[in-house]
Amino acid sequence: MKGLTCDNMDHVNKTLYIPLYGKAKVSQMGIILEDRTAEKIWAENAVQLGRKSKSKWLAYFMAMRARVFDEWVRKLIAMDSEVLVLHIECGLDSRVHRVGASGVLWYDLDFPEVIARRRRYYRKCCSEY
Repeated sequence: MKGLTCDNMDHVNKTLYIPLYGKAKVSQMGIILEDRTAEKIWAENAVQLGRKSKSKWLAYFMAMRARVFDEWVRKLIAMDSEVLVLHIECGLDSRVHRVGASGVLWYDLDFPEVIARRRRYYRKCCSEY
């Protein structure tokens, strides 16, 4: 794995890699959540995380949390075809793809540095701010 530098990101922005790692890890294990995008991003650009950030329990929590939010979003989209989704603090999350949100007005929101990083991995499928 080649490492990705985070030189232009502050301490808060660098935390976006913790949930990415967790979702990639459980997806590779075939449990809780399937997120091939997280797997791909992590495999290509893993960053150095602290020991606590790589805890299997934290990875499980991140995946369970994502799965619950994914289900909520799927239900809301099913209830209203004209729904507007504001994905606040989106980080490198692939929720827009996991929930099958094609045709939904979707905004990914985060710090400018995070959105710039996100654009390296996601083609424009929604609005990013």
